[in-house]
Amino acid sequence: MISFEVRPRRLLDWREQDGRCVLLRPRLGPSRAGRWLAGLVGDPHYRIRLDEVGAFVWKACDGRTSLAEIARSMRSAFGARVEPADERLAAFVRRMLKGRMLAVDEPHGAGRRGRVPAPPGAGEVRPESGSSDPPSARQDVR
Repeated sequence: MISFEVRPRRLLDWREQDGRCVLLRPRLGPSRAGRWLAGLVGDPHYRIRLDEVGAFVWKACDGRTSLAEIARSMRSAFGARVEPADERLAAFVRRMLKGRMLAVDEPHGAGRRGRVPAPPGAGEVRPESGSSDPPSARQDVR
């Protein structure tokens, strides 16, 4: 069961382009040597473009806002389009954690850091529909 009290925080640099977020993931890692080597061969970053909902969530991942607050904000901003918001948000955050693009902090140091368990009902079989997909991130390799 997901703890919606965790507070996700961004680990990557990013830019806003046409109202969308473009994440800048270092090609050869975040170390100084990796950035230097990547700079020698051209653009030092992979660019990951987020859709409108993904950009909204990314901007909210400031290390101070809980997942519960982000889910409420998603519903306010996008309405039924993001339902089931809790499941979509959990899936998005899990992907970002796996890719080391986000980290989560537990409130008041409780529990394990960096882990977002499955939301309630995540094991249920749902019919496929476009509205239940998590916010998307498309990685462009340049």
